[in-house]
Amino acid sequence: MEDFRIVNESRRSLLKGGAALTLALYLPALGSCASDGKRAGGPFAPNAFVRIGDDDLVTVISKHLEMGQGTYTGLATLLADELDADWSQVRVEGAPADSKRYGNLAFGMQGTGGSTATANSFEQYRQAGATARAMLVAAAAKQWGVAEGEIRVERGVVRSGDRSLRFGELVGAASAGAACRSRW
Repeated sequence: MEDFRIVNESRRSLLKGGAALTLALYLPALGSCASDGKRAGGPFAPNAFVRIGDDDLVTVISKHLEMGQGTYTGLATLLADELDADWSQVRVEGAPADSKRYGNLAFGMQGTGGSTATANSFEQYRQAGATARAMLVAAAAKQWGVAEGEIRVERGVVRSGDRSLRFGELVGAASAGAACRSRW
């Protein structure tokens, strides 16, 4: 029989873990920088919590299970609000088993319970949506040759003056931009 010990983590240790998880949201996948701003097919996945397809479908990856408390709706709403997605195009799917990416910050493992879902994921989902939105805006600004401040986003459409592009139309350019920015 193995000897098990209970280890109480310090508050500082918990905060360091949370900071590392927050930083992971901002590190897009490594890839090559395409000179024409295009990339091979597939969805735009700027972080672990959102995926946008060229069909404009926004998929929110929920790290917490839906057990009747509204987790899927609540987390998707946080992300979609920051992204300014068209709610009719938002879908939610459960995260795969991956405690490193989708761990519950309160438990230190992947799991749902204790009414922790929204409280422990609030900032993660807001930042994930804001990050995706900023990347889509940057892609449109580059394509149109305008400042990012001249662009607005409304219900899944990026606009500047009389020009507009749906999220799905920016998937390739945003993904290529993410690959370009990920080079050190």
